[in-house]
Parts: sequence; structure tokens; C-alpha cells
Amino acid sequence: GETNMSADYTIFAQAAAPAAPAAPAVPAEVKVSAAPAEVKATTEQPAAAANAEEQPQGGFLDGIGGMIPMILIIVVMFYLMYRGQKKEQKRRQDMITSIKKDDKIVTIGGLHGTISEVRDDSFKVKIAENTEIVIAKSAVGSVVNPETKA
Repeated sequence: GETNMSADYTIFAQAAAPAAPAAPAVPAEVKVSAAPAEVKATTEQPAAAANAEEQPQGGFLDGIGGMIPMILIIVVMFYLMYRGQKKEQKRRQDMITSIKKDDKIVTIGGLHGTISEVRDDSFKVKIAENTEIVIAKSAVGSVVNPETKA
């Protein structure tokens, strides 16, 4: 924009300044920016600023590029864990809803018994002759199939 135009103009004014003595007709901007150090700084500043901006961006992109495989591994790991947990919850819920009277179960506390009554949120379990307890449905650890020894 304007910075480049003024830099070009000041270079032209500097080249013309030694040939002609300073006259009152020369604009004030030319007199102020005619110093060689200022002209050099003005012309190199945009290039230096552009280089300074490119370096952090390149470093930033390299950093992200190096992190992408790690991020992908973490995302896949969490997805597999989430999917496995959902499968296990569904399998357990199906097991609990399929329990019926006279099924043999083992509670999460290790008690073996036989279902004598199915209620809305609990089971009545016979654990010994004339001994029945009421347990929550979530307390069932597993169902013992007749062909499986517990």
C-alpha cells in the first residue's frame, strides 16, 4: 500500500538530493525521509515482517503435522473403548431382562441361588431351604446355565 509508494518516493528523493541543493519547493515529506538509514529501514521492513510471520506459521504447521498421528490414535482408542462399553452394557441388560423364575444365578457378592420371584426392580432369590432374600436386579452377577458349572 502506501508504505511501498512512500519508500519508492523517498529513494527517488535521496537520489535527486545530492544533485540539487535543498530548495524550498521540495515537499516536507522528502526532507524528513531522505536520510539513507531511514530509507533502508523503510524498504527492508516489509520483507523482514513477512519473513517473521512465515517462520511461526511453518513451525505451527509442523507441530500440528507431527501431532496428527497421536491425535488419531487417541480418538480411535476412545471410540473402541466407548463401543466396547456400550456392547457390554447391552449384553448385561439383555441378561437381566431374560432372567425368569427357577433360573440359577450368582450375585456380584458371590451368593448362589435360584430365582423364586421376578419383581419390577428386584428378584426374590432362594439361597437355602426356607431362606429367601430380595436383591436388586443390578446385583445379579451372572446366570448359571444347567450345562455350565459355576
